[in-house]
Amino acid sequence: MSLQATVGNESASSGLEKQRDGTRGTPIYRRRWFPYAVFLAFLLLLSSTSFFNFLLFHSLAETFGAAASFTIAAVVLTSRGSIENNYLRILGVSYLFTAVIEMLHMLAYQGMGVFPDGANLPTQLWLALRYVQAFTLLIAPLAIGRGLSWRWMILGYTMITSVILSTIFLGVFPSAYVPPTGLTPFKIVSEYAIIVLAVSGGVLLYLRRSWFDRNVHQNLLLAVLMFILAELVFTLYIGVYSAVNMLGHLFMLAEFFLVFMAIVHTGIVEPTRLLYRELADRERSFRGIVENVRDVLFQYQLYPEMRLTYISPVVEEITGYPPEDYYRGRNGARGVHPLGGWVPEDSIDTEHDRSMRTFHASRRDGEAIWLQVSTATVRDDEGRAVMMIGIARDVTEIVRNVERLELAQNKLKLLGSLSYHDMQNHITSAVGYMELARRTKDEVKKAEYLDKSKAAIEEINILLGSTHRYYELGKVPPVWLDLRETIVMALSSLDLHGLNVVMDVPELELYADETMVHVFHNLAHNTLKHGTGATEVRIHVMRDDGELSIVFEDDGPGIPMEDKEAIFEWGYRSRRGHGLHYVAEVLAATGMRIRETGEPGKGVRFEILVPRGRWRFKSDTA
Repeated sequence: MSLQATVGNESASSGLEKQRDGTRGTPIYRRRWFPYAVFLAFLLLLSSTSFFNFLLFHSLAETFGAAASFTIAAVVLTSRGSIENNYLRILGVSYLFTAVIEMLHMLAYQGMGVFPDGANLPTQLWLALRYVQAFTLLIAPLAIGRGLSWRWMILGYTMITSVILSTIFLGVFPSAYVPPTGLTPFKIVSEYAIIVLAVSGGVLLYLRRSWFDRNVHQNLLLAVLMFILAELVFTLYIGVYSAVNMLGHLFMLAEFFLVFMAIVHTGIVEPTRLLYRELADRERSFRGIVENVRDVLFQYQLYPEMRLTYISPVVEEITGYPPEDYYRGRNGARGVHPLGGWVPEDSIDTEHDRSMRTFHASRRDGEAIWLQVSTATVRDDEGRAVMMIGIARDVTEIVRNVERLELAQNKLKLLGSLSYHDMQNHITSAVGYMELARRTKDEVKKAEYLDKSKAAIEEINILLGSTHRYYELGKVPPVWLDLRETIVMALSSLDLHGLNVVMDVPELELYADETMVHVFHNLAHNTLKHGTGATEVRIHVMRDDGELSIVFEDDGPGIPMEDKEAIFEWGYRSRRGHGLHYVAEVLAATGMRIRETGEPGKGVRFEILVPRGRWRFKSDTA
C-alpha cells in the first residue's frame, strides 16, 4: 500500500510540474513565454545604448517602432481575407500611416540634421502620431460587428494623415515645445487628452472582449496600458535627451510588440490553427461518411506494383473478412483483395476510364453473394493506369429477387401448361368413359369403362398435386441445411425393400430451401421403381475448383444413352410433372443443377452440381 501511495504521489507531483512549466519536452523556443523573454532582453540591450549616445538610442527605438508598425500593417493587409475582426483591421491600417509619421518624427529629431534643428517639430509630429493612435483606440471597438470596406479605411486614414502633416509643415499646428521653457500647455493638455481617449478605448475594448480570443484580448489590453504609461511619462520630461524620454520610448516599443503579437496570432497563427482544425473536421466528416456508408469503397495502386491502399471497414460486414486480410492480399490472407477476387486480375479493365461489372463471391461463412463493382481508372501524365478507385455494392438481394421472378415466370408457364392441356385431356377421357359406361348394358364393359374413368380422375388428382408442389417452389426462403440430415430424412420415409444405402458425406451444409428433401426422396424412389435388380445405393461428394458435386448412384440397369437428357423433361414417357423433372426444378430454384453421367447397364449416376457459395463445411462456421 505504501509503495502504491508513493507512486501515486509522484505521479500527481509530476502532473503538477508539467502544468507549471508547460508541456515537458517542448523546445524552449516553441514555448509561449519565449518571444516575450527575447523582447525584454532586447529592451535591456536597447536601453543600454542611451548611456553612450541618446540620439543613437532614439534612432534605433524609432526605427524599430516604425519597422514594427509597417510589419503589423503588412500582416493585416496580407491576411485581410482571414482577419474578420474590425478592431484588428482598423488597428492594422492605422499603423501603416502612423509609421510614416513616426519616420518623419525620427528624421526631425534634434541632432539628426534632416530638418532644421529644434524640438518643436519632432514634438508636434509625436503629438500627431499619438493623436491618430488614440483616436484609433477609441474608434476601433465601436466598429466591431459593422460592415467596413478596406478601401474606405485606407482612404480615410490617408486623408487624416495628409491633413495633419499639412497643418504641421505649413505652421498651422499649435506649438508643442518652446525653449527654454520646454513643453507648452497645448502639449501637456494634449498628452492628457490622448490618455483620456486611450482609457476610453481600453474600456470599450474590455466591454467587447467576447469578440476576441482570450490571449489576443489580453495582449491588446496590455498594449493600451503601455500606450497610457508612455503618455504619462511623456508629460514629465523637460528635455529631449532625458531618461524619462527614454522610458516613454520603451513603453511605446512594448505597446508595438504586444499589438504585433496579437495581430500575428490572429492573422497567422490562429488562421493556421483554424485551417488545420477545419481540415481535421472535414477529414473526420469524410471518414465518417466513407466508413459508415453501406457500400465498400476501395483504392488500388496499379503501378509500379499492384497493391491495395485503402478499403472501408464495412467490407467485414459484407464478406466476413476483416480489412487486414485484404491489405495482406493473396499471400497469408484467407480473403482476397477486391481486384484479386471480386474483379479477377486477368479481367481488370484499364482500357476504359470507368467500368461496372457484377461478380459472384463467397462470404467467409461460405454464403454466396453478388457484388456490383464500379471502378474508375486514374492515369498519370503519360496516360499509364496508376491507380484504380472503386465502389463495391452488395446486390445479392437484387440478384435473388431476379431469380425468384424468373422462377415465378417458369412456374406460371408450367401451371398454364398443366391447366390447359393435361387437365383438359384427362377430363375429356373421364367424361367419355362415363358416357360409354352409361350407354352399355354389358356389366363387364361398364365396369371396365368406370375403372378407366376413375383412373383418369385419379390422374387429375395427381396433376393437381403436382401443380401445388410447383406452386410451392421458391416460396420458402433458403436456409443452411445439414446435408446428411436432409438425406436421412428423405430416405426414412421410404420402404427400401432391403436396398443397401452407403453414405459417404462429410459434415457440410447446403444453402437451399426445405424442398431439398424431395430431391433425395425422388432419386431413391426412382431407383426403387425403375432400378430393376438394384441392391445398393451410394451417396458421396466430390469437389472441383470450389464447386461441389453430390453423387447419387445405384447398381441397377442404368439409363440408355438416348434418354439421359430426356429424363428431366416435363413429358418424359407421359409422366408429366413427376419424378426427375420435379427434382431438376427444385434444384434450379436454389441455383443448382443435375445431370446423369452413369454408364448404361451399370446403374444410374446422378450428379447434383452445387455452385461456389451455396455450400460450406460446418467447421467453417464454428
